Amino acid sequence: MKNSRMIGISLFAVICLTACSEGEFFELLDGLFEETATNAANAPLVDGEASVTIFDVGQGDSALVQSDDTTILIDTGRHDSDVIFDHLSFEEIDQIDLLILTHPHADHIGNADEIVRMYNPHTVWIDGNETTSQVFERLVDSLLESDTEVIEPMAGESYEQGEFLINVLNPSEELTGDLNNDSVSIKLTYGEISFLFTGDAEEPGEHLMVDSGMDLKSEVLIMGHHGSNTSSNDFFLDEVQPDIAIYSAGENNSYGHPGENALTRVENMGADVFGTIENGTITIRTDGQIINVVTEF
Repeated sequence: MKNSRMIGISLFAVICLTACSEGEFFELLDGLFEETATNAANAPLVDGEASVTIFDVGQGDSALVQSDDTTILIDTGRHDSDVIFDHLSFEEIDQIDLLILTHPHADHIGNADEIVRMYNPHTVWIDGNETTSQVFERLVDSLLESDTEVIEPMAGESYEQGEFLINVLNPSEELTGDLNNDSVSIKLTYGEISFLFTGDAEEPGEHLMVDSGMDLKSEVLIMGHHGSNTSSNDFFLDEVQPDIAIYSAGENNSYGHPGENALTRVENMGADVFGTIENGTITIRTDGQIINVVTEF
C-alpha cells in the first residue's frame, strides 16, 4: 500500500502566497504536501439506495455520487459555464464530503474554486500536476483559504467513503506529466455494483491501469475523455466488461466527441450507451444489486 500526500493549509501559507513570485508559488505548493497513510478498506455493507448522476455540463465533466450519508462530486464542469450550480441546487446539495478533481484542465476544474468556497468539502483529491492557468491558480487560492484536507491519491490505494469503496487505479506514484493520462481514475463500488471513472485518460493511461493487474471489472463505465476515440480501447474494455457506458460531451463540439470508433467499440462489447448530448443529465440508481437508468430526455 503506497502513501498519499496531503496539503497542510496554514495562515502562513496564505500570507506567503500573496508575496511570492510564480516560481516561488509552486515551490510553496510543493512544500505543502506531506506524507500520510491511506485508509485501507474492505467493501462496506450497504443499506438503501445510491445514485450516480452524470450532469449535462456541455463540453466538460461533472458527476455527483450520493447515498443517504455521503456526497461525492467528481469534477466541476467548464470554466466558462456555471450550470453546475443549477444542478447542485436542483439536487438540494448543501455539503460535499469528497471532491475529486481528476486533472487540472479547465473543463474539469472550471468551477472548483467556487465549489470549495461554497461547500467547504471535507476532503479534496487532486492528481498532483500543476499548471499556470488562472483556473488552477484560483483553485489553489481557494484551497489555501479553506480548512479542507487535500490528498493526492495513488494507484493501489483504497478508501472507504461512507458506504462506498473507492479503489484508486491511476495515477501511479511517478506522474508522467501528461495531464490527461495522469487523471485520477477510480473504481467506485456500492454493494455489488461498480462504476469506473477515468477522467481524460487515453490509451497510455488505460495501458497503465490494465498492466497494473488491478481488477477493472465494472458494470458502468464513464467513458474517458468525453468518449474520444483515443480512449475506451478494446484492450481496456476487455478488462472492464461494462454493461453500461456513458459519455459527457457538448453538442456540436469542435473536438468530434464522442468518437464514432469509441462508440462502436463499447457497443460491440454489448454495452448500452448513453450520452449527455442525446440524453441530457443521466442518473443511475442502485440498491447495490440492480441498476436503474433515468435520463433527462
